Amino acid sequence: MRGRSRLIIVTVGVVLACFVLYLFLVKPQKTELANVRAEVVAEETKTAQLRVELARLKDLQAHAPELQAKLAEIRSFVPGKPDLANFIFQVQEAANRAGLDFVQITPELPKGPPEGAALAQVRATIGAAGGYFSLQDFLRRLYSLDRALRVDTVNMAVQSTAPFGTRLTLTIAARVFYEPPLAVVGATGTTTTPVASPTPSPTTTP
Repeated sequence: MRGRSRLIIVTVGVVLACFVLYLFLVKPQKTELANVRAEVVAEETKTAQLRVELARLKDLQAHAPELQAKLAEIRSFVPGKPDLANFIFQVQEAANRAGLDFVQITPELPKGPPEGAALAQVRATIGAAGGYFSLQDFLRRLYSLDRALRVDTVNMAVQSTAPFGTRLTLTIAARVFYEPPLAVVGATGTTTTPVASPTPSPTTTP
């Protein structure tokens, strides 16, 4: 009986020793191993992302001349100053080529765009009169100007009817953009210093 009790005590002692050994040695090692595996997975994911980013950068580098040329082309449509005289000339030329007998351009003072972009804008009201197809051609030519132009609204109305066709009037609210120096553009893209360019008087052709 005494030997059996000793065996039980020894067995319990061995079990307790194994439990203590697992609790203080094996379990921490397993936790650390799990953490290491998680870190390995995270690093592998990060490495894969870096490889994708590297491939993208290499592709950009390979196409750098093409992208630079495209950027230069886009910048040519957004000058560094309002340049309203040239804009008015281009609109007038478009009207002449479209065969319109009347066009009026009334620009406002330059200011920052409401979208918050780092650009300044000039709102302009463009009025024209002529036949339907001439006005349609004029609109098409406006979108082909050598200047970034956004047409916000287009209104067309009948001015008069004649034996040779109906005469229409066209009123356009448009915006042209320019890129001012960084010193005069705030974080929201609005102009922070006055723009010296005055508002040109309306241009009208008979």
